[in-house]
Amino acid sequence: MKSVRLLRRVPASALMVALAGCAGLASHGGVPPAMAPGTAAREAASQNLLYLTDVKTNTVAIYGYPKGGLVGKLTGLGKPRSECADAAGDVWIADVEALQIDEYKPGRTRPSISLSTQGTPSGCSVSPIDGNIAVAGGSNGIVLSIFHRSLRKHWRDAKVFTDKTMVTGYFCGYDAQGNLFVDGLNSGGSFRLAELARGGKALVDIAVSQTIKVPGQVQWDGTYVAIGDAGVIPSVVYQFSISGSAASKAGTTTLSGSKSVRQFWIDGNTIVGPDYGADVGVWAYPAGGSPMKKFSVPGYGATVSAAQ
Repeated sequence: MKSVRLLRRVPASALMVALAGCAGLASHGGVPPAMAPGTAAREAASQNLLYLTDVKTNTVAIYGYPKGGLVGKLTGLGKPRSECADAAGDVWIADVEALQIDEYKPGRTRPSISLSTQGTPSGCSVSPIDGNIAVAGGSNGIVLSIFHRSLRKHWRDAKVFTDKTMVTGYFCGYDAQGNLFVDGLNSGGSFRLAELARGGKALVDIAVSQTIKVPGQVQWDGTYVAIGDAGVIPSVVYQFSISGSAASKAGTTTLSGSKSVRQFWIDGNTIVGPDYGADVGVWAYPAGGSPMKKFSVPGYGATVSAAQ
């Protein structure tokens, strides 16, 4: 199957920025109202934006970050779940119902492009080196797909990867050098981690001594490869140092009060963790502990778009 480079046809009414005063950031007893009339695009020029997928309404809420305040909402999606962002503030949303991944420019409510995926897109990451978009998940043995950008900024059909031990891909993340890591499960349901080195032609399995019950987000935190375990209560995020074909645990972040944080987002010294179907918490990173703030969104995925 080839990727389809099409813009989703969404009703114009579904693309309006939704402003509301009832949902917001609950922090130490206060819920700030939605921000004054304006658009998310306008806010993108002055502050970071936090995108949170809402599993109950299948929308994506946009908040100012870290102060809070609802500034917009993405609607007209099938089932949005995981998210990722690049250095330019562009946000990608994985739609598991439409079998595609959609790109939104900072603060915009209409997708700039939609790329069809070969199977369900579980997680995504943007290469800091060349802007390629990696998508974990797929069908018929595919655990990873990478869409390459041409010199003219056109998207090529995805190159897909399989792995000798991993049969299901969950999440993926690039490090600062452009090496890509993807986690998932083998046929017996055990955790697996693999690496696609920058310029590499195949995935290489990485041995992980730490037990992980349910694969969570994979993200470079500036020093280590951070990998979540969404199958323990509370959820945890492990930091790993990768050397050759082995991952050594360097630290642990416990997200107290959570039950199943799947696709988190690390933003400097904080980590945003949507607790599946419950509130979204914000914890100190890598300290963890009790959440410093909460967003009243029954979330799944999160990402931060940096102010431009």
